[in-house]
Amino acid sequence: MSADGPWHPWQSLPFPADGPGAGLEYPADADRFHVEELPLYEPCGEGEHLYLDIEKRELDTPGLAALIAARLGLPAASVGWAGRKDRNATARQRLSVPRRESEGRLDALEDPRLRLLGASPHRNKLRLGHLRGNRFRLLLRGSAPLGPLREALDALVATGMPNYFGPQRFGLEGDNHQRGRALLGTPNARRGRAQRFLHSAFQSSLFNRVCAARAAAGPGLLDGDLAWIHAKGAVFRVEDLSAEAPRAERLEISASGPLPGRQMLLPADAAGELEARELALGGWREEFGRQLRGGRRPLRIPLLEASLEAYDEGAQLTVTLPPGSYASVLLACLGLRVPAGGRDSEED
Repeated sequence: MSADGPWHPWQSLPFPADGPGAGLEYPADADRFHVEELPLYEPCGEGEHLYLDIEKRELDTPGLAALIAARLGLPAASVGWAGRKDRNATARQRLSVPRRESEGRLDALEDPRLRLLGASPHRNKLRLGHLRGNRFRLLLRGSAPLGPLREALDALVATGMPNYFGPQRFGLEGDNHQRGRALLGTPNARRGRAQRFLHSAFQSSLFNRVCAARAAAGPGLLDGDLAWIHAKGAVFRVEDLSAEAPRAERLEISASGPLPGRQMLLPADAAGELEARELALGGWREEFGRQLRGGRRPLRIPLLEASLEAYDEGAQLTVTLPPGSYASVLLACLGLRVPAGGRDSEED
């Protein structure tokens, strides 16, 4: 299958078409999609930066950062954030601004789309990934038997959830990955934030392809895998499958997949052969690595604090996911139809 073939990094993924959540409606508005960042650390109370805790609606994170910069008279690049949130959600997240230029001007942030919940000094600017996770509360309208839905959720808690990138990574037209690949083949192309996001979409499509191929190959580790340690966010090469299998069953470790680039470690043996084949089918070329940093990402993730309750219009799903993982993937695993560009939380 070529890069221009029919395979699509979201629409082609092996989600159940008739799962127990098929009768429920995707939460497509801010009243039904709530997400709260769980910070990696708390501000220390002193330093050159000011951490702003904000609840927002009708703004994605770049738009929120631009509004803050404009209201406070700051350069756009001086505003930091730990995670990117969609505009069609009620989201609580933390951003950082230079303290000296901002501390006495926070009244300028008054806006119907946001609420300032607190402000505390800290020594460093917030960076992407400075998160422990995201807690989601999703109100799912419709009719579905809660028993089978809860069983499906419990099964994902026990085995882990495939860590696919969600549909919003690929844009409303579903072609961000193709645009990103085209940019990589363009000499002297601009490398601003928009271009980096498209490059990342191409990497994400390759990861999803490998993740789907690994799901088809069956659960568990393969010879030559680079295993992800969930507690540390680090990888190691699997030397003894039988020795590491119990840790994988306990969800302490998982196989990792590719975010291709010059700094990405390569698996070996069976894992390496599968990964190389899928990358080639997805349109990856070795020379692209000069323009992309690369890395590894776990092929599955643990679900934390997952619960499902009835409410008057359907079901309420509450779950905590690691940073960079997608609630839309969980909903698709439960059988809900997830629209293109579905709302969520994601990495840049």
